[in-house]
Amino acid sequence: MNERYKKINAEIGERVREMRYKKKLTQEELAEQTGISNSQQVSNIERGLSGMSIETLKAVCKALDVDADYLIFGISPKSADTVLSKYIKDMSPEQIANLLEMVKAYAKTCGINITE
Repeated sequence: MNERYKKINAEIGERVREMRYKKKLTQEELAEQTGISNSQQVSNIERGLSGMSIETLKAVCKALDVDADYLIFGISPKSADTVLSKYIKDMSPEQIANLLEMVKAYAKTCGINITE
């Protein structure tokens, strides 16, 4: 496994562990709820030593009641919306229009083109 994938697995594993603690689940309980073979495999995922299949990721998300975006990227669309909303609510219409233009420009640099 190359270094990039090791880093990604470690980041995802940390978030799985964090959410498991928040749900007050043991590794054994998470394994049972998700169909992961055993608690050692959960430990390997949490330490970034193993990745997960899409099927396992879905099961982990369901068991932990968390968005896949959070486990994979560290941010949930729900929390991003909340954070942005806090800023936007205090902006003038002109500031909101400027923000929209900046977001469009940034999206374009990311290869995202949305036609209105």
